[in-house]
This record gives sequence, C-alpha cells and structure tokens, in this order.
Amino acid sequence: MNSKDKSGAQGKRKRITARDVARKAKCALGTVSRVVNDVPGVSPETRQRVLDAMESLGWVPNVAAQSMRGMSSRMVGFIFSDIRNPLYAAMVKGAEDVFSANGFLLVTATSNSEADREIALIELFRRRHADALLFSITQESDKRVVEAVEASKLPIVMIERDLPIPVDSVGADHLSGTRHATEHLIQLGHRRIAIISGGKGTRVARDRLLGFNQAMRAAGLKSDESLLHLESFASEYAYRKTQWLLSLDKPPTAILALGMRLLPGVLAAVRACGLSVPSDISIIAGNDSNLAQMMTPPVTAIRYDPEALGREAALAILAQVESSSGSASPRRLEIPTELVLRGSCGPPKK
Repeated sequence: MNSKDKSGAQGKRKRITARDVARKAKCALGTVSRVVNDVPGVSPETRQRVLDAMESLGWVPNVAAQSMRGMSSRMVGFIFSDIRNPLYAAMVKGAEDVFSANGFLLVTATSNSEADREIALIELFRRRHADALLFSITQESDKRVVEAVEASKLPIVMIERDLPIPVDSVGADHLSGTRHATEHLIQLGHRRIAIISGGKGTRVARDRLLGFNQAMRAAGLKSDESLLHLESFASEYAYRKTQWLLSLDKPPTAILALGMRLLPGVLAAVRACGLSVPSDISIIAGNDSNLAQMMTPPVTAIRYDPEALGREAALAILAQVESSSGSASPRRLEIPTELVLRGSCGPPKK
C-alpha cells in the first residue's frame, strides 16, 4: 500500500460507539446507558469497568442522541425577561451552584418581556429535551404562555411569579417587606406615600400593593390612587414618574422605589427638581444595591437574597426531576425580606 492509501485508511478510522465500550467493559449495552445516566442498579465494579473503558477508548456520550432516546439531558433552562437586571444574574449564580454540584447544566435565555418569545423559548427547551425549566413570566395572565407551559409537560418552577395552573413557585416575601417599609414611613409622620414599581399583573406587584395597603389601613389612612404607579421597572420610567409626582400641587413626601433599576431614575429626578433627600423627600428602595449603599445619604432598602431564590428554585427543580410521582399539589416557598434602615428617610417637611 502506498503512502496515499495509508493516509486514506487513517482518515476512515472507525468511530467509537457505546457498543465498543460495552464490548471492552464486557457488559450489556444497557449497562453502559445506566452508567452514563447515573441510574442506580449497577454494581461499583461494573460501573468502574465501564468508566475505565470509556476513558481508554476516548468515548464521550452524545447528549443529543441520549435525549432523542428519552434519556436525561442533564440540562435545565432558565427563561427570564431582562439580562440587564442584576437580580437575575444573582439568581442564575445561586441556581447554577446547585445544578453544577448535581451534574446538571443551566442554560439561560432572555425573553425581552415578549410573550411570543417566551412561547418560542419554552418550545425550544422542550425540543432540546431539557429536563426542567425555571421561568419568570412577564404577564401571569397571558393565556397563550400559560398554555405553552402546560403543553411542554416539563417540570417547571416559577421564580417571583405565580400561574393559574398547578406549578411550584419560589419568591421573596414582598408583602411583609413593603408593609414594614410603609409602616416605617408612617411612623415618621408621612401620609402621602408614592409607589413606583413594575410587574403589574404579577404576584410581586400584588403582594407589594397588598403590603402597602395593609400598613395604610392599620394606621387609619387611605391611599391616594394617583400616587401608585406600577407599570415599568425601567429607570427612565422612574425618572418621568418622579418628576410628575413632585410637580403635583400636593406632592408625596416619600417614595417607595420598588425595583432594582428604579432607584437611579428616582434619585436623578429628585436632583433635577432641586430637592434633597431626606429633608425634602424620603426614599426607600425595593432592592438593596451598591448604589443604595454608596449614596449620600445611603438609601434605606428592603433587602433579600436573590442568590437564595436561585438556590431554592434549583432545589425545587431537582426534587421534581428525582421524584417518580411528582408533587400532589403546587408548593410555594418564600425567602424572608428585611428593612435596612439608613439615612434616606426622615420626617416630612413642614
């Protein structure tokens, strides 16, 4: 055989398959599958023979092929609205820590708060044979998205959201956090308290509004609907609404900026109006941040641990994936919030 023929023969080397691994390990093909997918029932000696054979032959299992045969892909999807929101980055970190320790890959995707994209991403993860899905839906009442969740047949845990179908969920205790913040302002003498937030039509917005109203009613006060604005989490929205609120004949004396990206807009609008915190207006942020801590004065904040949200959501997913029967009823887990008092609140200006 000439050199050219040798080269051609080398270029057509046999592709190593699971059958080759089974032959070398002297076991059944199904045993190789059970070892690859970490299925119980394989003796330690046999498992080690399979692993040694895989290493010796240089064989790596084809995850896509495994998924087509109905095996676990060891992959979980996470759909959320906005990659620019640092809260989601912290949630991803918490979830990834849990999944990595348990041999799962976390794949993230952003929906840009678009229902059509949420539906497309749910279908994409289903077709890619994801084992489960973490999801933070933009509008809980969107029937098309809810139907897509049901049709996916995937184990799903909602983060900071609820759905009108039996689905596990994890969230922060925004009701208590907002109630405590409102009570603090009332104790300082504030009566005209504004809310700027987003997530209208979600569990987060409902809980925040309920906590606010509970505190107002307990103090014998009636909230002014014109001071409650819950349409967007964008900083630009916070800037416009704050300027509008401060231009009223009877402006608020305190603002609850309930969203990570809202605080910069609120503070910028206060400065643009020539006012100062807290002598002219008191401010409480709905999420603690570096900005809240570094401002002069530092901003009082409702604090919770978004990494803990991610961790708990991941643990809830693993419980579903590992359970053969699934949960009999949807479970709701809440992590606590706390009010961190700083210098941005004081008595209303007389």
